Amino acid sequence: MMAISLQSLNVASCFKKQRGSAILMTLFIIIVLILLGGALMRVLSTSSEAIAQEVIGTRAYMAANSAMQAELQKLFPLNDAAIQCNANPPPYDFSSSGSDIDGLYHCTASTTCSNYATHPETGEQFYRLTSTGKCASSALQSNSKGAVVSSRTIQVEARNL
Repeated sequence: MMAISLQSLNVASCFKKQRGSAILMTLFIIIVLILLGGALMRVLSTSSEAIAQEVIGTRAYMAANSAMQAELQKLFPLNDAAIQCNANPPPYDFSSSGSDIDGLYHCTASTTCSNYATHPETGEQFYRLTSTGKCASSALQSNSKGAVVSSRTIQVEARNL
C-alpha cells in the first residue's frame, strides 16, 4: 500500500508542476488569434478601399469621356454650322445638371479646346481637346476631408474636313 501512496504522491507533484501551463497556452492561443484577426481586418479594409478607388476612378473616366463627347459635338455640329473652339467652356456638373445620370453623381468635368495648327495649303484646322473628370464618394466640397476623390484626364486631337 505504501508504494501506491508514493506513486499517487508523485502524480500529484507532477500536476503541481504543470499548474498554470494550460493558462499560458490558452493566453498564447488567444493572442495569436487576435493578431491574425487584426491582420485579416486590415487586409479586408485595404481591399475595400482599393475597390472603392477603382469604381470612383472609372466614374471619373466616364465623366471626362462624356464631357469630351459633348465638346466634340459642339466643335463639329451635324448641321454644318460654324466650328467654334471655345478655349474655356463652363464645367459640366453631372450631379446638378438635371440629366439624372445615376453613375455620375458627385462628378464634374472640365474641358479645354485649342486650335494648334492650320494646314497652309488645304486650310484644314487641327484641334486639341482635353477633358478632366473628377468624381468623389460624396459631394465635392472644399472642406470635405473624408471623401475619396479621383480624377481622370483624356485628350483628343481632331481636324476638320
